[in-house]
Amino acid sequence: MKKILSALHPEWIKIQKYRTFWILTGIYAATLVVLLFSLQEILSNSSANVDNKSSMPIPTIPFYVFPGVWHNLTYIAGYLKIFPAFLIIILITNEFTFRTLKQQIISGTSLTEFLIGKIGLIFLLSVLVAMLVGISALIAGLIQSKPDFNQIFSTKLYFIPVHALELFTYIMVAASFAFLLKRAGITVIAFLLYSLILERILVFKLPWHIGKFLPIEAIGHLIPVPNTQIMQRFGVSFIENTSMQAVFTCFAWIIILTLVIYGLLKKRDL
Repeated sequence: MKKILSALHPEWIKIQKYRTFWILTGIYAATLVVLLFSLQEILSNSSANVDNKSSMPIPTIPFYVFPGVWHNLTYIAGYLKIFPAFLIIILITNEFTFRTLKQQIISGTSLTEFLIGKIGLIFLLSVLVAMLVGISALIAGLIQSKPDFNQIFSTKLYFIPVHALELFTYIMVAASFAFLLKRAGITVIAFLLYSLILERILVFKLPWHIGKFLPIEAIGHLIPVPNTQIMQRFGVSFIENTSMQAVFTCFAWIIILTLVIYGLLKKRDL
């Protein structure tokens, strides 16, 4: 633990007075909280508009009712995980742009300590974001519904740590692109092309269901689509539990990506 804290200290020094990082972090956190607290109103307004144009009434989705609120809000928060990934891409590519990595190595920091610091920062960011989502879900559920207190700390609470795993794995994929390409603009474009287009093509084309073991695909199965009254009305039902195969696949990718990043750093002339 002492070694991890020691490795994190240089990372804190780098971001402590880095105004861009804190501005982007603040915008992301504010957007996330506002979105999570506005979901019920957005959905209610959408349902009302559809009702006016349809002969079939659309039921209101109780987004903040326990225990479903843990599942609902972590699922929605997953759509914003690109933003913390961008933050880490900026921090990592800055190491090469401003040669701070080389300065650290010259001053006596080992590659292992440097990598522990970066992965520790990614882990800490993932946990803090998941905690923010969890606190938002708890407050929204208490304020906007009549909670059954026996349901608050139910088994569905596990979606909060699963969301942390979702973030951690996703950001590790982004970090590997940053270490490989070393330039923020190119990294963002390449990462978006891979995560949004290329991997989806691979999932479709690869034989024997190999595609489900690719990182973005596995991440997408950690928090499944929540069952709602609308889905149930049309006879559609989703699996509401996290796939353990996806969990193990994500942990495997975290290990693989850590080794890949370490290998890149070892081979490069820093």
